[in-house]
Amino acid sequence: MSLKMKEHYFDDLKVGDRFKSEPLEVTEKQVIEFARKFDPQMFHLNRKSAERTIFKGLIASGWHTAAITMRLFVQTLNFAEGAIGLISCVGPMWCGQAMCLRLRRRLSIHDRRARDLTTGSFACAMSRLINEAKLCRRC
Repeated sequence: MSLKMKEHYFDDLKVGDRFKSEPLEVTEKQVIEFARKFDPQMFHLNRKSAERTIFKGLIASGWHTAAITMRLFVQTLNFAEGAIGLISCVGPMWCGQAMCLRLRRRLSIHDRRARDLTTGSFACAMSRLINEAKLCRRC
């Protein structure tokens, strides 16, 4: 990750603004290493065992997908004051697949009781770059 990324401030973004991350490919080795440490289920650890599951192949852990989503979010928007959020997985991430995060600013709420804090939300969609099929229709 580049150390000299442009910083964004939430208040500077308008509802409807759109962003797209750079693609990121996840290798079989990375999927297995992550699974060994954090989610040791057979469909994340072993290709042959994974072929006998409903996924019919090795897939990344949902936790791994969430971590990648956060990395792409930070690399793309680099909020100067940090960001937190909720993520839901809508489909498996296969080994060797390049993924891209698309973001759209959805909502802005100004809360004077919270020291003039502005909060809001983004619609996020991870796309498979093989055929640009969106995994989420909200973006």
